[in-house]
Amino acid sequence: MEYQRTVADKVIFEGEGIYSGKEIRVEIHPLGENEGIVFERSDLPHRPRIKLSLKNAIALEGAVLLTDGTHEITLIEHLLSALHGLQIDNALIRVFGEEIPLLDGSTLLIVRKIQESGYRLLPAARRKYLLRKPFSMENGVGRIKFKPSSRLMIHATINFDHPVIGLQSLDFTATPRDYINEISFARTFGFKRILEERKRQGIIKGGNLSNAIVLDEEKVLNKEGLRSKDEFVRHKILDIVGDLFTIGYPLVAEIRADMSGHKLHLDALKTMYEAGYLEEVESRALTFLWVPKRKRSPI
Repeated sequence: MEYQRTVADKVIFEGEGIYSGKEIRVEIHPLGENEGIVFERSDLPHRPRIKLSLKNAIALEGAVLLTDGTHEITLIEHLLSALHGLQIDNALIRVFGEEIPLLDGSTLLIVRKIQESGYRLLPAARRKYLLRKPFSMENGVGRIKFKPSSRLMIHATINFDHPVIGLQSLDFTATPRDYINEISFARTFGFKRILEERKRQGIIKGGNLSNAIVLDEEKVLNKEGLRSKDEFVRHKILDIVGDLFTIGYPLVAEIRADMSGHKLHLDALKTMYEAGYLEEVESRALTFLWVPKRKRSPI
């Protein structure tokens, strides 16, 4: 049996919200079996909670928002990617603000914090969605195809008319070890002219070169450069892993994504779910990666 798991202890990270410009604290707390991923607006008087589900997820331009119709939390996709990538099935996410901090634009810090906490196995089989029929969707810019599979595999392609990016493709088979080593370090990226325009319009109030890869027309502006030549497509896979988790359980399928974005990902998931293409199952294969809680060195 492949058991559900949660974090072994409270995980805390903080950072500036790029939309609000405010310093925001996020806490990840353990939850019991079959509780799922639950977000809480801990900065509000009644601490409203929002369960992670497709019906509560909305794709924005460059982000995913979770809402119960009254309260909302923006930029959840990177945190979801870390939880999905590390196979965390149950957790309470306490957010002291209206968005998840972008941090360095990757999930590396969140992954390291969760590794420091360790994982706790729970006495219940993991629940997953199996894809029963092939499905494809496109939106004029991007395309995404889903095929039945025995494990989650993602092939992503991006193509930007920029000398640093160009055409990039990567294959990824989802395991915690490969997520940690191959995907978690990849940062989001943006173009200087677009970011400056959004700041002028007041769409974003925070953010700087420490939160993303920023490019002008010719080069990367970050002094440290890239973490890998194909960091851009690796981050695309990071986003896909996060967006897939909006369905609430891991999805088992083979996916080919070509210039896809958050809206296409969520539209495809909602269409497949409503059309009955997905079957909920309990996992019986023992394939989890055990990461023990690390001992801290004395100060």
